[in-house]
Amino acid sequence: MSEVKPKLNKFNSLQIFQFLRYGAFFLISILLAKIAILYQHEYGLHMISQYENLMLVSSSLTFFWVSAICNTLIPYYNNSDPIQKKKVFFNTFTLLLLFSILAAVTIVIIGIINGKDQNLYNMFALVVLLNTPTYITDYIFYLRERYRSLIIWGAITFLAQAVMLCLPLFFKQSLNLAINLLLVLSLFKFNYTIILLMKYSTISVQTRMSSDFMKKALPVMFSIFLAGSMDYINSYIVRYNFSEEQFAMFRYGARELPIFLIFANSLSNIFSGEISRYNQQGKLDEVLAKFKKSGVKLMRWMFPLSMVLMFVSPYMFKYLYNDQLIEGYKIFNIYLLLIISRMIFPQTVIMGLMKNRIFYLISINYLVINGLLAFWFIYLFGITGIAYSTAIAYLIEKIMLAIYCKMEGVNFRKYTVVSEYLIYSALTIVVFYISTMVEMPMPN
Repeated sequence: MSEVKPKLNKFNSLQIFQFLRYGAFFLISILLAKIAILYQHEYGLHMISQYENLMLVSSSLTFFWVSAICNTLIPYYNNSDPIQKKKVFFNTFTLLLLFSILAAVTIVIIGIINGKDQNLYNMFALVVLLNTPTYITDYIFYLRERYRSLIIWGAITFLAQAVMLCLPLFFKQSLNLAINLLLVLSLFKFNYTIILLMKYSTISVQTRMSSDFMKKALPVMFSIFLAGSMDYINSYIVRYNFSEEQFAMFRYGARELPIFLIFANSLSNIFSGEISRYNQQGKLDEVLAKFKKSGVKLMRWMFPLSMVLMFVSPYMFKYLYNDQLIEGYKIFNIYLLLIISRMIFPQTVIMGLMKNRIFYLISINYLVINGLLAFWFIYLFGITGIAYSTAIAYLIEKIMLAIYCKMEGVNFRKYTVVSEYLIYSALTIVVFYISTMVEMPMPN
């Protein structure tokens, strides 16, 4: 009897691709921490701080519009007729390119104002300009159902990113050289994207379509900007109120494990498109039942994994990074509490129903709550207070979105197994509390 090999589909292909993406970022952080050991203590941390600062500046200028445009693309594409679908790709690329130009110019200006590392800022601005529009390539492969090509593309580009950044540093070359190699990779990706667009897209700027697309994307963009900007504001607060070593430690700790983001985000992205498609056919309850079933499967292993990580995180930080960054496990454990918010998906339902305007109001409330808590908690708990404020504010935001879904006729129980969710959430909080009370045996 021959074995049945699992086939790539729209569900697992996106998850695998996201695993490659987040895995590359995670691998780079590990490699940089290990490479820093090869240098003198002060310079090693300075190099990490330099790179993290470049990533902080560039990602804080791009994360909200990249996520909004890509998240809007799937349901918008599914709602389009065959002729429009070919036009959607090129016009989405055009929007990404325009925003990339603005971001690149801003990075150059920040470099001039900063006064130091100006050459690094200039080179990184070019990386952002060329690399960011290539996100459309991922979705061309995905939406055209070329799942194998999507995985190969991700494996090659993400591995190349890690090698080109870390290999020069391993041989004690400058960070400048590493950024130049990333620029070469970005140029290759940009050219390949143009080739794909010529094959799968109608090369024509449709101002009306772009305007309609942005009307759908702007509420999501605004929401992601306000919700996500607090993470970057937190990093800036740490940068200017704590030492360079504490800044590097916080940046390493304030990261969710890639696998959590991979499955939560891919599930949300996939079902926003499915909800949009089924809703057009009058089968909303049917797709919500499927969504609920997929959500509880994810919940049943992500919550237990989070609880286990709360106890093993000191060892992870010791062996994956280095002694100077080990205290980051305390920040990491607090960020593990975000799993409570990650496992409910009212935002997916809202995006699938194209009711995106509510994101304006909810996100403003989130930003205010997070900001107030951050400045209050930093005096109560120190640097860990910033992480606590993020976990609490993010949960409040999800509760507000769930309330809005109910107002739109979609009850929380339609897309969430409430009893299991509440039990797992309570257990996670208890385990976190126990982990803070237990004296962690630090490895020698």
